[in-house]
Amino acid sequence: MLPKITIGWLCLVLLSWGHTLYGQADHRALRQGDQQYQTGDYEAAAESYRQALESRNSAQGNYNLGNAAYEQGQYDEAVRRYEEAARIAPNPEDRANAYHNLGNAYFQQGTYDKAAEAYKQALRANPADLETKYNLAKALARIPPPPPPQEQSDDQQESESEENQDQQQQQQQQEQDQDQQQPQQSQPSEGETSQQQPPPDQQDLSRQEAEEQLEIT
Repeated sequence: MLPKITIGWLCLVLLSWGHTLYGQADHRALRQGDQQYQTGDYEAAAESYRQALESRNSAQGNYNLGNAAYEQGQYDEAVRRYEEAARIAPNPEDRANAYHNLGNAYFQQGTYDKAAEAYKQALRANPADLETKYNLAKALARIPPPPPPQEQSDDQQESESEENQDQQQQQQQQEQDQDQQQPQQSQPSEGETSQQQPPPDQQDLSRQEAEEQLEIT
């Protein structure tokens, strides 16, 4: 197995699974890759691990290839390999190691939120791992806090104040209009009386007509 080492303050789990004899070709390629990795020839190690993966897509091959890519600063490739290793890991311990190193790759990319989530996944598989807890704390400390609510500018506040005043004035005007629209008698127009004209037989009689009616009576 590849040893567990610490790079700077960031704990990087560099492990490989025991070489189960999937076949002579991939077993030989995995062993050769481990030897090349130990001597620091990460490029050659990566090529050996790729040869092993051509024979069989294994969690071990993806994990070790992720380590070789990580050491070369190829963090995108490392992320892909660690994700695949975690997906097909045969047990919780191996899955925890894959997520741990996945968090390290994300950390190196500066995506601290993804790094923190990967460390949390590792701790779900192996809650007692102190190095993962340490790395998680480092990643969380790098995540910037959410920005405070944006304060309104003076111009915007003044504009909203004027708008509120206009609305209040409109409401007051509407209330005044409603008060003035109470039921009223229709006002007479010029040249008209305020009362309706009586029927023709009730109109004022002339003096002569009145006297004539009195005489008839």
